Amino acid sequence: MLNELNLIDMNQWKNDPNVAVNIGKVIEKASWKKSVFEPLVGSGSDRGIRTYKVDTAQPYRPRLKAQLTGDGVKGNADFDTNFDNMEILSQTVYPDVVGNSLKSPIKQYSAIAQIDFIKEATPILTDWIVDRRDRYFITALSNDLTNCVVCDATTGFKDTLADRSVQSASRKVVKGDVCNVKALRRAIFMARTGLKYNGKEAFPLKPIRATSHTVGGVTLQNYSYIILLDSYQANQLKNDPEWVAMQKVGLRGDKNNIFTGIIGLIDECPVLDMGVWTKMQSGLLNSEVSDADYENNILKVNFGGKITPPSYYTDTQPLSIGFLIGASSLLMVGAESTKFYIDDTQDAGRKIVCGVDRLMAISKARFQSPQGQKTPYDNQDFSVIGIFSSKE
Repeated sequence: MLNELNLIDMNQWKNDPNVAVNIGKVIEKASWKKSVFEPLVGSGSDRGIRTYKVDTAQPYRPRLKAQLTGDGVKGNADFDTNFDNMEILSQTVYPDVVGNSLKSPIKQYSAIAQIDFIKEATPILTDWIVDRRDRYFITALSNDLTNCVVCDATTGFKDTLADRSVQSASRKVVKGDVCNVKALRRAIFMARTGLKYNGKEAFPLKPIRATSHTVGGVTLQNYSYIILLDSYQANQLKNDPEWVAMQKVGLRGDKNNIFTGIIGLIDECPVLDMGVWTKMQSGLLNSEVSDADYENNILKVNFGGKITPPSYYTDTQPLSIGFLIGASSLLMVGAESTKFYIDDTQDAGRKIVCGVDRLMAISKARFQSPQGQKTPYDNQDFSVIGIFSSKE
């Protein structure tokens, strides 16, 4: 993925400012190839992570046009007897610069060890960009969830109709409440019908465009929700007899082969094992991840001051947090490319510093209505349903 670096003469970085620019472009491209979220990213409204390109750190307001709900007119009635309302929903996100750097040993030591510091630093900094950005995606998904399904050992999913908050519902998890097919099907049903955990009506989630294929000369688009599980949940699901039976028949992801890490399909929705969050790798969160680690990996300014680490969702029983996501579940606002820096003036010119930074804001899509109006979208996760289960 970083093979294109071989086409860049890094020794000319002092004479040619485009060397650093081109290295930054290679890092950006490679960083997406290494990310598990890459298949979900795009600028279209049917992508799971919707991107907006900006060049400054000024606040940016992504917008969404709400669906028209008026009755219209019939027959000979004039249009002006029943105008509908065009509601443009929006939210404000605040891009920030995120970066990291490395300093070499003195140049003589690098020469003895036969190290090309710039070339060696590039893949390490690329991996850092991937890890940090993926962690931002994950913390954004889990922060202050407004809809959820809670797994249950007996009935598949718990009755949460009487619960007044997602936190109240998630704290019902006890040992044995493992991830299962019934719970995932409940999440898919809620997404399709626009139901909330408390039985109230919200709005259907728009599915993600997964693939396109041609049948008889006609191009067909496949749309589906994506289910993201941590490795504990994925392993629990594989032990569900209903899941085992489902995977023996029908299609097993060939229509969705752009998604990596797929473990199977449920009602045409791909299920992905996203791994587990640790110090050494990004992955989905569980309640045993420290609050400090969580808060170090979330761009707080884009969440209205309400930060909910995984411990917020549980009392004593450790739990895992998975997700069903649809289109525009996350918003990413920022520069088109990563910037790469080289400075050989450190320590009186004896050392080199290589650094990267990127202008970006990552937030969960959560729109508000114009002043004086009210819609079901207000302050609700636009396309995310949390899936809570016991971590065991």
